[in-house]
Amino acid sequence: MVTVPLSELHYFARNVLAAVAMSEKNGRAFIIALEGDLGAGKTTFVQTLAKELGVVGTLQSPTYVLMKKYTIPPDSLTSDVMGRQFTTLVHIDAYRLNDPKEIEALRPEEFLNDPATLVCIEWPEKVAGSFPRADIHIKFSSDAAGEGERFIEMQK
Repeated sequence: MVTVPLSELHYFARNVLAAVAMSEKNGRAFIIALEGDLGAGKTTFVQTLAKELGVVGTLQSPTYVLMKKYTIPPDSLTSDVMGRQFTTLVHIDAYRLNDPKEIEALRPEEFLNDPATLVCIEWPEKVAGSFPRADIHIKFSSDAAGEGERFIEMQK
């Protein structure tokens, strides 16, 4: 677990992208599970990751719409460094789901079968059993962290 000042979250996002680059290709979307309490930094991380991927515009939390899709520019410097060509970032916030089967309303087969898609899912425990196992798990905590800092742990 590392302590990351939110002002330096982009460095952590780059480390995550490096881990993605070193991972085996699996013929489906690459999934990053984001765990942590409300306000722990999950959405802020996805916003930072998207910026590192070259996504233009502001990412908003998909808490009420459950999912948002963003286009990753084909000339993104990060995608060249990563050695993978992602074209789509899917951001899911499963917080409001009461049953794992509710994820089916998003038609996940449409994006999960695409190896050019990077999926970030907040509250992955809410869709346990209805979603493939994540390739990377990241845990966020603000408990006992200083102001503007988060404890973050990445597991493959």
